[in-house]
Amino acid sequence: MKPAPVPPSTAKLAEPGAPDTLVSVREAFRIDSDMKAPGYSQPDEHVPDFDPDYLFDRDTTLAILAGFAFNRRVMITGYHGTGKSTHIEQVAARLNWPLVRINLDSHVSRIDLVGKDAIVLKDGKQITEFRDGMLPWALQNNIALCFDEYDAGRPDVMFVIQRCSKSRAG
Repeated sequence: MKPAPVPPSTAKLAEPGAPDTLVSVREAFRIDSDMKAPGYSQPDEHVPDFDPDYLFDRDTTLAILAGFAFNRRVMITGYHGTGKSTHIEQVAARLNWPLVRINLDSHVSRIDLVGKDAIVLKDGKQITEFRDGMLPWALQNNIALCFDEYDAGRPDVMFVIQRCSKSRAG
């Protein structure tokens, strides 16, 4: 699929690595709002595929956009298979915002999220080096995370996520 088109009524932002454009919610999501959401002018490999036929629920979309705009966590609840994750992906696609989905009902561990020590070769010698997990990587690269099947997460994994959700980054 093609990357999301950036609507013409966008304004450029500054700061390297941060979103570099403002996207008109009215034009990108067909929602009656004067809100402008931060986004990226160019997609990268982690931007979800753009579905031009996706129809947005107004209130859910505005909640997700507020999360992107104000660097806040957003929790969307609903029955299995109702499109919660797809909704987040389609918002991210229109903002060209990198997003990674983490399915918590699989074998995700605390180490996957936080990171671990790894033995690596450097200058012909074995050394121990810390390798970032998904959370530090996402924070360092401004990548949104979508925790899917939240109710199925292991207690140690949920503890890490809960601690992160209480921190006030940005």
